[in-house]
Amino acid sequence: RIGSSANVQIVAQIDRFQGGYQGGGDWASARRYYVTQDDDLQHVNSELVEDLGEVNMADGKTLVDFATWAIEAYPADKVVLILSDHGMGWPGGWSDPTSRSTTRSFPLASALGDQIYLNELEDALAEIRRQTGLEKFELVGMDACLMGHLEVLTALEPHARFAITSQETEPALGWAYAAFLSELTANPGMDGADLGEAIVNSYIQEDQRILDEQERANLVG
Repeated sequence: RIGSSANVQIVAQIDRFQGGYQGGGDWASARRYYVTQDDDLQHVNSELVEDLGEVNMADGKTLVDFATWAIEAYPADKVVLILSDHGMGWPGGWSDPTSRSTTRSFPLASALGDQIYLNELEDALAEIRRQTGLEKFELVGMDACLMGHLEVLTALEPHARFAITSQETEPALGWAYAAFLSELTANPGMDGADLGEAIVNSYIQEDQRILDEQERANLVG
């Protein structure tokens, strides 16, 4: 419902699992989209930039590949990175149950499986900055549960001016993207503090799948 504009470019990399979502066809690869505006919440109508096939979204190298591509292909004065999936606190999060291509030898990985662990996330952010020359992300957001830990924020501090995390478990809907992106496109000069405030203030209460009666019915039906 909110798309890219002359001053705000929104790009996304999405990896779906088989049968997880029917909208726009039951594809189960990883795709990159240039997000454009439309009112259809049932189908992905944004511009498909690239179909990557199957990639391991639990590998920090995948994050580096996406972010460096996005920053170079869509240059901007301020760069915001949002990571959306399951979080598990200071160990990390962002699992990919369909890809098992990364071998890790440390005990935590042996117990919890394929995730982007906090040390790997920190390394990925540093590598993105190194490759692109980005001084810092304006904001790194974690649309994920339980990531509001001091250890997480300490890892993010060298790489971002602002961060948004949650100490609590999040509902399956996640953030209210249409609401805070509407504020951003209306005021593209806002900084990470203002955007972070918009994210927090709109969370849950302005989500389109709650406010839109038909979409709410589809969600709970």
